[in-house]
Amino acid sequence: MATRIPAYRQAQIEIKRYIEAQKLRPGDALPPEGVLAERLGISRPSLREGVKALESLGIVEARHGDGLFVSAFSFDSIIENLPYAAVADGKQLFDLLQVRAALENGVICDIVDRIGTEDKQRLRALANSMLDAARRNETFEKEDGEFHATLYRCLNNPFLSRLVDLFWQVFRRLNQASNFDVEQWSPEGTAKDHMRIVEMIESNDKAGLIDAQQKHFQGIFTRLQQSMEGSAPGAPESRTAKRNVQIDPIPAMNLSGRLDGLGKD
Repeated sequence: MATRIPAYRQAQIEIKRYIEAQKLRPGDALPPEGVLAERLGISRPSLREGVKALESLGIVEARHGDGLFVSAFSFDSIIENLPYAAVADGKQLFDLLQVRAALENGVICDIVDRIGTEDKQRLRALANSMLDAARRNETFEKEDGEFHATLYRCLNNPFLSRLVDLFWQVFRRLNQASNFDVEQWSPEGTAKDHMRIVEMIESNDKAGLIDAQQKHFQGIFTRLQQSMEGSAPGAPESRTAKRNVQIDPIPAMNLSGRLDGLGKD
């Protein structure tokens, strides 16, 4: 026996079908509530519930006094709707890192042909700052995030930049929540990996850049694998990763603002 679709879910489906069938684009208005409900063959209460759900997903936007409009695509709704609590473990980190590595490795060579002098200088300054912090046994999360944002902005691909930033933020949150042994994460080694990437970009060495990038991710994979093995049953308590850790949601991104502000300390 088929499961009956709730009325509000059916309303969501019908609204999305209407947008596609009418070839509506971001900013286009939908018909008034009564007209839309009649055209879709659903009740007004069900339509309202469907609209609320689609608003939370960033598909439509209700403007007070003006009506309902198709929204422009944004990753902000994805971030805002991440669960308020998430379970962090090594497998989740490994899966996310695998996707992130595939994405970044696929475009890294294009940077050599596109990056400008100012961004090269900023990358070196950030790598130096990371290395200095590591040698002082300090963290450099802010510099790390800015490094990756600066690295890819020369490609002028907002979609890519948002994905890179999204993966970086989520990975950092899960990494912090999993509470792996910090000694295994080798801050100085990570900083040196970033410096090697800068050196390959400065020398226009694409093969070297690919190698530096892959070694950077391989180092993270190796340390993560060691941490996961250290959290296995029977492992010493000092190396055991805390499982099922609750983490806070990630706030909505505004990467364009972040990029505009890079280097303006």
